[in-house]
Amino acid sequence: MDFVRAIKFPLDDENWITKVVVGTLLNLIPIFGLGYTVGVARNVIQGKARPLPGTEDLGQVITDGIMATIAGIVYALPALLVGCVIGIFSSIVGDSDAGGLMVACLGMFVSLASLIYAIPATAMFWMGVMRYTESGNFSDFVQFGSLLRDVRKHVGVLVMLLLYVLAVGLLAALVSPLLIVTCVGILVLGFWVQVAYGHLIGQAALEIEQGR
Repeated sequence: MDFVRAIKFPLDDENWITKVVVGTLLNLIPIFGLGYTVGVARNVIQGKARPLPGTEDLGQVITDGIMATIAGIVYALPALLVGCVIGIFSSIVGDSDAGGLMVACLGMFVSLASLIYAIPATAMFWMGVMRYTESGNFSDFVQFGSLLRDVRKHVGVLVMLLLYVLAVGLLAALVSPLLIVTCVGILVLGFWVQVAYGHLIGQAALEIEQGR
């Protein structure tokens, strides 16, 4: 996987300024951001020389964003439900010292469990994105048993993907203080991160395909 390529690929597009401006504006709506992530991943998998979606691809970007957003909600449901249970429990036990201690301990346990859950869930979501880019079927996101088997089979590639995704986030965190003085700069950075994620997912899919 090529980390530098994932960061700089938009600049290789002769229409990159228009595409980045449009993408940055649309990225204000989270659904569009995910749509661009999926769209870039699809284009990388298909071997397109210019994988950044253009204005002619906005219909597909919207569809991809809706599908990925619904899938993300499905994967987040266990954590959301547990959070609701803790909220109800804390309201029942009240503000007593014993009740507060119980809620604190339970919260720590749930936070740890959520982190442990989030890692394989994220890997399964990525695998779902890879499958969805080929078929266009939402069902590819929710074939949990099959996705989990694929995650176990390709754990090395997915760990590398995770490390690169974290590296993109770290790089964005380092750059953001320099851009925060301009609203435009920080907005462009947010879009750039989304498409970099998509490029990395596409690269990971190609490595998995080559390893079969």
